[in-house]
Amino acid sequence: MFFFLFLFRRVLLFPKGNNQTESVSIYLEIADPVAHGLPDDWHVCAQFTLVLSHPEDPTNYYTSTATHRFSADEIDWGFTRFYELKLLNRTFPHTGKGPFVLNNQAIISVYLRVVKDETGVLWHNFANYDSRKETGYVGIKNQGATCYMNSLLQSLYCTNSFRRAVYQIPTDSDKPTDSVSLALQRCFYNLQYSDVPIGTTELTKSFGWDSLEAFRQHDVQEFNRVLQDRLEEKMKGTPADGAISNLFRGKMKSYIKCVDVDYESSRVEDYYDIQLNVKGCKNLDDSFKDYVAVETLEGENKYMAEGHGLQDADKGVIFESFPPVLHLQLKRFEYDFMRDTMVKINDRHEFPEEINLDAYCSETDPNDPNDYVLHGVLVHSGDMHGHYFALIKPEQDGKWLRFDDDRVTPVTRKEVFEENFGDEATNGNGVVPFLNGVRNNNARMIKRYTNAYMLVYIRRSKLDEVLGAVQGESIPPHLKRRVSEERAALEKRRKDREEMHLHVRVAVVTDSSFMERQDFDLAMFDDKNFEVTPGVHVLKVPKTEKIINVKQQLADQFNLHNEKFRLWAIVQRTNKTVRVDMPLTPSEEKQNVEKLRSQSCIASHQNGFAKLYLEIPDVPITGKFPSVKSDTAMVFLKYFDVKQQKMIGMGHVYIKAHDKVGDLAPVLIERAKLPKDTPLSLYEEVRPTMIEHMNPKHSFNTAEIQNGDIICFQTTVKEEEADAIHARNEAATVREYFSQVYNRVIVEFKPKSDKQNEEVVKLKIDRRSTYGTVARELAKQLNADPQKLMFTTANPITKQPKDALPFSTKMSLESMVPSIVPAQEYASAVDMEAISAPLLYYDILDVNLADLEGKKSIHLTLLHPTLRDESAITVLVPRGGVASDIAEAVLAKNNNLGTNVSFEQVRIYEAIDGKIITVLSPDQTISGLGEKHGSSVYAEVIPDEEASMDTENDRLIEVVNYHKDPTRLHGAPFLFVAKKDELFSDTKKRLQQRLGINDKEWQKIKCGIIRQRHSLNAEVDPIDKDEYCLAKSGNLGDNDVLGLDRVDKTSRSRFGSMFERGIFIRG
Repeated sequence: MFFFLFLFRRVLLFPKGNNQTESVSIYLEIADPVAHGLPDDWHVCAQFTLVLSHPEDPTNYYTSTATHRFSADEIDWGFTRFYELKLLNRTFPHTGKGPFVLNNQAIISVYLRVVKDETGVLWHNFANYDSRKETGYVGIKNQGATCYMNSLLQSLYCTNSFRRAVYQIPTDSDKPTDSVSLALQRCFYNLQYSDVPIGTTELTKSFGWDSLEAFRQHDVQEFNRVLQDRLEEKMKGTPADGAISNLFRGKMKSYIKCVDVDYESSRVEDYYDIQLNVKGCKNLDDSFKDYVAVETLEGENKYMAEGHGLQDADKGVIFESFPPVLHLQLKRFEYDFMRDTMVKINDRHEFPEEINLDAYCSETDPNDPNDYVLHGVLVHSGDMHGHYFALIKPEQDGKWLRFDDDRVTPVTRKEVFEENFGDEATNGNGVVPFLNGVRNNNARMIKRYTNAYMLVYIRRSKLDEVLGAVQGESIPPHLKRRVSEERAALEKRRKDREEMHLHVRVAVVTDSSFMERQDFDLAMFDDKNFEVTPGVHVLKVPKTEKIINVKQQLADQFNLHNEKFRLWAIVQRTNKTVRVDMPLTPSEEKQNVEKLRSQSCIASHQNGFAKLYLEIPDVPITGKFPSVKSDTAMVFLKYFDVKQQKMIGMGHVYIKAHDKVGDLAPVLIERAKLPKDTPLSLYEEVRPTMIEHMNPKHSFNTAEIQNGDIICFQTTVKEEEADAIHARNEAATVREYFSQVYNRVIVEFKPKSDKQNEEVVKLKIDRRSTYGTVARELAKQLNADPQKLMFTTANPITKQPKDALPFSTKMSLESMVPSIVPAQEYASAVDMEAISAPLLYYDILDVNLADLEGKKSIHLTLLHPTLRDESAITVLVPRGGVASDIAEAVLAKNNNLGTNVSFEQVRIYEAIDGKIITVLSPDQTISGLGEKHGSSVYAEVIPDEEASMDTENDRLIEVVNYHKDPTRLHGAPFLFVAKKDELFSDTKKRLQQRLGINDKEWQKIKCGIIRQRHSLNAEVDPIDKDEYCLAKSGNLGDNDVLGLDRVDKTSRSRFGSMFERGIFIRG
């Protein structure tokens, strides 16, 4: 400290200003850091005040204060506009301050305090910050709004036993963008070994997310649950099987215990995290006390105990065990009914570094107490849509680190605890103190919006096991190899870019590469991205290399004698086609390849390929190649096989200017191995949009044929043959073939609904295709009826479904998908697949599109007498119709409902998120039906027991399905008759029969009353006694429903239904 104070011994004064002339400039400077032997990465943090005072009156002064991190990059700091020059000699009447200059003299004083930099990053500008060097960890890039994901990934990564388990999942044959397991392994591997922040695009692609998901914030708890659930599936049957449950699963018991009699009803459940209240709780202990608080059931709320009648009882939960890694979710968000929106709770809520949870556990072991040590704090900063970061202590005796997207920095204990408790603590008199003594007055009482929302604690006895170092042998060998190869390839590309100015890539077209050419030109060259048609030979040579040496390399590679082949220059013509030009002369072969490249490339891509054609004569030659005379031209041949709908390169041939075009026919017939006297039609491929028919009676001179031109030929097709070919949507001529090639496009077709178990299809199709043609081509791939395919456009930005396309015989694919790129871009592409495919959604309807005009399509689920059997159907009803129209349409479509069933016996109802919201009367309008978010429409024949129920004494109740959490419903809700005086043992039999499930499956289902079903805090009263009667007065309130706790087999998550527009992970 004293050494650094010694260094602060220079004040820089600019009496007439620095970079301006209005104010005096004063700076504080570190003097001669190099001379004093400071290392290159030296820094010192200081608070300082510069004082300008009257030479004879030190009480007459002006000050400016600053804090700064002085370093080799910034050795001075201060004030460019310290004090206005014109005011230096003035006195201000209202303050009495000034003047500060007398007889051209003034006193400048410095008050300085060197501040200890505990973390090493105090007041750092992070311009050249290296996270790996400073902390041993690297950050994760934010894709747009993925900071919530980044913070959780870092927490899971630093839970070393979890990382080891992920590495144990077999992924040898997986693709990163299709496999969550492999993508997460690669993510963790890069976090472990990369020197720079890593990306997660590959990981989110493996989730099946589109680009919109990167800009949609999700809840971390939901993301964690879905991710772990997906991984748990992947771990089954592998060495990692059970790893997630062993790490994160605990057990809790829900109970109701009678006060006056010896009776208790209870059930034990697994949990993977605990949600704790923040509101009304000062600290974590308060939250746990609130969680296990006992509710007394008394008065009108007494509990019906089997064999004991209504009894006072205590209702609550108690933990039976805590897992090695405890995830605590702090409820920082709640629904505000007054404002009809979610709001954030910023109340102060303190959490300790260590906590003992024995008081909340029914079973404790003195040898292994429930002592937990804080490992991570996940923080949310802002209001509803804020920023997420994580504070983690990766090593037992290590430092706390802040993982904030792409940066990792050390932090103080205060930054971990005090600054994330929430709303600022007050001092004894209720006043909020300054933060670091420098906060503005108007900010003193503002609530702090940065606070913890998730805490990660590790059991003290498991610290060594959970945080044990992940050694190299834990990483799958194939993962190391693949990442190493990719990094090597990346490094090679980087090196190639750096050395680009030193080398030239030479692309060599041969007859064998030309033979496979199906498209335009001899080959396609992308001079910008250095890509070329497969089969074209590419050499990388120094730009000063002589062409004659390149020729020798080709001779060696193709096993040719130098005199037995010839090189031709390839140029781009003014019409933007690529053609062979002239053979290289001996003097040109002595030039370097750089000059050849300048002739081969267009002006905008001068760093592209040098292009050559390697000519091998059809028949052996003696001596040197004959020169190409002025009346001779070398042309290339392509044969269009009409039957195969295929273009085949047929090499080259020499023609004479005054020969007739028709004279070439025998050569062409021989090349294509066609019968003699086969009638041929010839075309010149001028450019993609100009395929000119050649008159056989004209001379090549008249046809303006020159070196490098391409002549295409085919067997002549008669008119009736052409009609049959066109009926198959095929090309009858070379011109038609190239027109199809020019207009083809790759379109991606996705099922519109996630519920459709249909595939994503990419089709190569003509952009001029009609709606019907597109439907037919897609139907072939889907094995579907083309007349039942309906298309929907995609939003160009979000890629979500936008507008349904009405069927039209005149509508073209180009009209259906306006985002299709221009045809010329496809025609000049080396690889069509490299161009982003435009998107179109499809629906497979139950009706023909032609029948939809003037009608409304209703997608509904038909429930059969046993609810195990259900079917999804679509019915068409008049747009202004009523519920009875739907009922009649359902009956007309399903003969198996019975011949004597009338539409009055069919019930139509609508549910949202597993709860019935409307049961439609027969004459009720269907306007808006099924259009709400999360809406499902159901149809069922009213059961006989309901039709004959005792309306005076029986009750019609709603039954819903949930799994563990009664606020997250799934499946089809339904109406059920609760009979007067019926014991629940008999009710269960009827329920089982209605559900259509066997005894074994029924035993897994728990029944209970969900109180206040619309409440976000809905609770379940278990029904454990056979004597319970649903229809009994007081047992079931108007807003209560019967809940069936059963696994949602339609969802892949053990945590219930997929969250609203929720997080999904498909890979």
